[in-house]
Amino acid sequence: MTGEPRVSVILPAFRAADDLPRAIARLEEQHSTDVEILIVDDGSGDDTGRVATELAAAHHRVRAVLLPENVGVARARQAGVEAARGEWLWFVDADDEWADDALRVLVAMASARDVDVVVAAATLVTAEGRRRALRPPVSPPVSGRDAFRMLLRGEVTGHLWNKLFRRTVMAQASFAPARVQSDLVMVADALSHARSVAFTDVSVYEYRLRPGSLITSVSRRAESLAVIDEAMARAASRLGLRGSDDYRYFRARYVALSGIKDALRADYRTSEQKLLLSRNRRILRAGDLALFVRRHDPRRALLALTAKTSTRAHRVLLAIADR
Repeated sequence: MTGEPRVSVILPAFRAADDLPRAIARLEEQHSTDVEILIVDDGSGDDTGRVATELAAAHHRVRAVLLPENVGVARARQAGVEAARGEWLWFVDADDEWADDALRVLVAMASARDVDVVVAAATLVTAEGRRRALRPPVSPPVSGRDAFRMLLRGEVTGHLWNKLFRRTVMAQASFAPARVQSDLVMVADALSHARSVAFTDVSVYEYRLRPGSLITSVSRRAESLAVIDEAMARAASRLGLRGSDDYRYFRARYVALSGIKDALRADYRTSEQKLLLSRNRRILRAGDLALFVRRHDPRRALLALTAKTSTRAHRVLLAIADR
């Protein structure tokens, strides 16, 4: 490839040899020629690195970044960002689907609005085949600080793949190695460094949850939640939002309630479970119940109430929520 590409597509791959050829073929169909595709083999130890190298040899827009050991998806994406040459970055996963004009839509919006981040619509498909639309806020462009507040409130999701990032902004972001949901930290940090953010209701991506994936499993999440909590606190402090209701709402629903659910669902020893329950209950303050009510979030208000007062009742509510 000659010259600098407009967009770098970053595709982390761990034991994804079977998915890579089709993913690259679909990316080659994007209605944009000014793009490079970076396959980052995360020390897979199987045929993934070989397939990535062969694809790079066969497609002039593809480059292979081969990591010598498995470092996790966050660090793999960081390696992709460091190797990228494009003005814009788009993150995809090899086993998902995306629109043929996804990049055209994202880059056109970024150029028209002169922003650092574009947030688009997407679809999440559960392991059972249920489809859920992910809609961005209906809003004119906002500052990065306001977009970060939207993230705290849950109006902007923490997914990477429905967003386009200016490379200079993402280069400042944290790549905290949370085992689960490391995307959220990257999105939050990028928004906190962004000058402005735009939104489009055009759906560009279809994310598929697979049975047994980390997101759907009941594996321990305490360490990841602690990493997320610390990273979000740093970003909120940098923006002067650490004491805001938006930050309290995020910490109560995403850190405390998720931490309590994790403590009750995963295979912790009794002593570990008690410690995690105590730690996350302390995060939930008396005013958080009223905060959930004011935000028209009665389900989490009930979960917060039972989490503080009755483990048995809380288990019953969690079981109901799973139905």
